[in-house]
Amino acid sequence: DGRVLRAALLRAAQRRGLRRSSGRARLVVEGGTVRGVVVDGERIDADAVVVSAGAWTPDVLAPLDAGVEIAPQRGQISHFTLPGTDTTAWPVVLPPTGHYLLAFPGSRVVAGATRETGAGFDHRVTVEGQREVLDHALRVAPGLGTATLAETRVGFRPATPDGAPVVGSLDGHPEVVLATGFGAGGLTVAPLAGRLAAQAVVGEEPEVPLDEVSPQRFTPR
Repeated sequence: DGRVLRAALLRAAQRRGLRRSSGRARLVVEGGTVRGVVVDGERIDADAVVVSAGAWTPDVLAPLDAGVEIAPQRGQISHFTLPGTDTTAWPVVLPPTGHYLLAFPGSRVVAGATRETGAGFDHRVTVEGQREVLDHALRVAPGLGTATLAETRVGFRPATPDGAPVVGSLDGHPEVVLATGFGAGGLTVAPLAGRLAAQAVVGEEPEVPLDEVSPQRFTPR
């Protein structure tokens, strides 16, 4: 459950001294170097800045003309309820179609998801998207036909042209470290990506090679 995991990670980080600042963020660039960020009008100076802005990464990096190729990929995910059914221990189902079924406590089942490239930041729930999600879900679990459609959520994944994430220092700006471009695998990849980004910030050697995911692969040679 992404919402529960996000909240737990935030609480854990705050116990370790994290200060959360919410609002629209932009880089502070002085003399060609990133000196920090401004969040909701508050300037925060820093020796290094980690940009992990998902599909909005190009907007944050715009002052640097970085050329990092990330675009939003829309995903529609449907949530069903099965009153009176204990779904707590139901398995994750990953059929070869690329869709999935997840179960959570509270008689809830989640089916997803579309992968809509070119939709931009259009946050609408579409008939075609719903048909795709429902067709795939009922093909694998026809018993869901009697479930209640509780809600449909729309999100925007940060997609790269080659499908690989973007982790490491920005070419020409070693003070800027990227951790983004995870596509649909953000919850899975994020723990390792966060560790690698932290290693880059403090100048440690990464524990795995970053050549295939480096932001420098977008720099014309």
